[in-house]
Amino acid sequence: MTRPISTLLVGDDPDLTTEWQAAEAGQSDLRLLAHFATNSREAVQIANSHLPEVIFLAEPSRFADLSAFVAELRQAAPGAELVGVLDRRHFESGDAETAFVVEAARAGLRDFLRRPLSSTELSGCLERVTHRGQQNAEAPAEAGVVTSFVSNKGGVGKTTLAVNTACELARRAPGRVLLVDAALQLGLCATMLDLEATVTMHDVVGQMDRLDATLLREMTLAHECGLDLLAAPGDAVEAAAISEEHLSRMLAVARMAYDHVIVDTFPILDGIAIATLDRSDNVWLVFAPTVPTVLGAERMVRLLEGVGVDRDRQHLVINASVPTHAGQIHPRDIAERLDRDIELAIPFCRAAAAACNSGLPVVLGSSRWSVFRRRIAYLADCIETAQHVEVS
Repeated sequence: MTRPISTLLVGDDPDLTTEWQAAEAGQSDLRLLAHFATNSREAVQIANSHLPEVIFLAEPSRFADLSAFVAELRQAAPGAELVGVLDRRHFESGDAETAFVVEAARAGLRDFLRRPLSSTELSGCLERVTHRGQQNAEAPAEAGVVTSFVSNKGGVGKTTLAVNTACELARRAPGRVLLVDAALQLGLCATMLDLEATVTMHDVVGQMDRLDATLLREMTLAHECGLDLLAAPGDAVEAAAISEEHLSRMLAVARMAYDHVIVDTFPILDGIAIATLDRSDNVWLVFAPTVPTVLGAERMVRLLEGVGVDRDRQHLVINASVPTHAGQIHPRDIAERLDRDIELAIPFCRAAAAACNSGLPVVLGSSRWSVFRRRIAYLADCIETAQHVEVS
């Protein structure tokens, strides 16, 4: 299973909403991030804010100028697939319905569902249109991948790995990688890159109504290695002004502007974190090889699955690159405890701690023969190729 599919249902019939929720509940292989609009104006606003991948238009015949409305939706949500939801009771005959389907297809609708909705037909439709959308995607922005680094506690080196991995990817593809500091209350990415946060997410929120890929790029901080940073707010008051919807919108736009979006999160599973996970293609859980953090990771794995991050999107990395107590647990024992493969183990690196003070990430300042640097390069390889790596 992949990340959730973002959808928008446009319709003012309460019974349709009930049908949708029942059909959605019957999905076993797909998870939906659903939004609802009752009229065309609200639909365009939601499409612009959330960039749904599939838009369902209930009774499209009721729109006076369907072609113009479809064009408006496509402008608000580039790349979205549009599907008509038809009710035979609204057509005088089968011929009238067929004639309208032809007209709607010319207007830009790519698929159709009939009421009452069923989970089987909804699943089949989503598989068809998302597959078609992937095949027809031409703009590099649509191929952007969101990778989040999470942990169940602080002090395990999660931010260190996120920053260094982002720098390694940016070194390979300058200008094509964005680091998002989603640890809103205590963001440290700018400090670790020795950047002054002259513009932050709080400023982006002020421009949310006109946010697009170009504007987002203009509101990031550029690092000399080729990395762009979307910095966390300057204080807790500004952080409180950022909602789950804001962050979801930023990540959706970021996918259109960058090949890779690396997200550093705060070690709390709140609404902001869940919004981030919903937009993430892959989630790397970082923990130290000590009993408390391993037990915490065991709980975190279950929590991630509980909020819809299935095992295919989860990746485990043991990070001993920060000082830990003696008697560290062997990766094989941890894998047995978690009943999961450990995909990467990073050894202790004194330079990683020093880099936090200097503002120069290890991958940019150490020898290419550094074990830490080579492991980060391997981690970047995994992200680029979606390769699963087992620890021997």
